[in-house]
Amino acid sequence: MPTKMRFGKQVALGALLGSGFAGSAQAEKAPVVLEPSSQWHVDFGEERCRLARVLGEGENRHLIFFEQWGPQKKFGFTVSGPAFERFHNRKPTQLRFLPHQKNLEIDAFKGDVGSFGPALIYSSVSLSGDDDVAIGRGGTSLPELDTHLAKQVRSILINQGKREVALQTGDLGDAFTLMNQCAQDLLNDWGVDLEAHKTATKLPVWTNEKVISRRIIDNYPRKALNRGEQGIMRMRVMVDEVGAVTNCVIDKATLTQSLESPACKAMYSATFEPALDNNGKPMESFYITGIKYQISN
Repeated sequence: MPTKMRFGKQVALGALLGSGFAGSAQAEKAPVVLEPSSQWHVDFGEERCRLARVLGEGENRHLIFFEQWGPQKKFGFTVSGPAFERFHNRKPTQLRFLPHQKNLEIDAFKGDVGSFGPALIYSSVSLSGDDDVAIGRGGTSLPELDTHLAKQVRSILINQGKREVALQTGDLGDAFTLMNQCAQDLLNDWGVDLEAHKTATKLPVWTNEKVISRRIIDNYPRKALNRGEQGIMRMRVMVDEVGAVTNCVIDKATLTQSLESPACKAMYSATFEPALDNNGKPMESFYITGIKYQISN
């Protein structure tokens, strides 16, 4: 059973970041198989939920973690360790979460996670690979991670070209159940009526998304652009009963030096169809989305 903790940002993960490693070369043809060397740890953070586990030992230690910034069907996914040193940035990788599942071709950011070293960072994925409706896209009631599929997971396979890594995670059902609980608890921290959202008939729908998204994309922070700095951000806005944005928060999914997103300034001009409770009455709600700052070749 996963360990449940409630700390501030990254505290639980920080507890896992132990000694460093001296990178070792991995065979390009034989799969790298990594067995768990710790229990799952769930960090009930102030702005996000993180589920983390260490695999491998000694110089072959790796870290895997899933993240959520609120109730959603998708999650952020990061893997880090020497097995990923020779994976290339911006080249597609193949992911497979379920037995007999077709490979999911998903781009990943190449990054670094503390003493674990090279990392692949996936902005938004699901176990099934489907692009289902998520929170803020007009869905009803609160979306959540699919615990039924999570129970079927035994390992996560990641490959790129001739390189393949098998993460022997085991059943993720209990761990994802805790993640769903954590994501719902965030609503209480934001002052949102959790019980009303569990039976909502409609969640906020962003009506001028194309206009505002273009404004955000066109306003790449110049200092970061000049440095070639890229990153992934998560943005949460509060939407009132008439569909206006009353608050905006940005949390960095990847650490950056000079990349500070100005997206919240644009979001105060965003308009929404408001959320509706079980009786069809407008209510205060929220909208979560991701922002990728990525420089084209």
